[in-house]
Amino acid sequence: MHQRLLLKLPIVLLCLVALPLACNGKKLPTIVKAEGIVTLDGTAVENATVSFLSEKHPYHAVGNTNAQGKFVMRVIMAEYKGKTGALPGEYRVEISKSVMGDKKPGASDDEPITINLRNELPMQYASIASSGLKVTVPDTGTDQIKFELTSK
Repeated sequence: MHQRLLLKLPIVLLCLVALPLACNGKKLPTIVKAEGIVTLDGTAVENATVSFLSEKHPYHAVGNTNAQGKFVMRVIMAEYKGKTGALPGEYRVEISKSVMGDKKPGASDDEPITINLRNELPMQYASIASSGLKVTVPDTGTDQIKFELTSK
């Protein structure tokens, strides 16, 4: 048994040396739970995209709402490989819901069909410049984020 362990030791050591090199020696910031709900006039919003945009770091996060309006954020950097959560801190928020509008066939069979998308939520929420929405993700994380949008 000890002989099998000794045979595996060089492989384990190689992995320990190669792992930091594969990550460029860069330690990624810790992410925490960032979950919540989106409503419009008191009704859950399904299939909306929630974006957290930081002015202090490049680790933005995005989430999509389910039928109950609930969302789970994910950091949108490849290094995190789709892991759920967000960095603690302050974010400006935009929320939109794209739905398929009218389709226009191409003039000929060689031309593609044109599909228009439209935002089904009030336009003010689709941009951090106009949404007025902000959130602070605490160091301990949270599943209590609420965005109560209004159509008025």
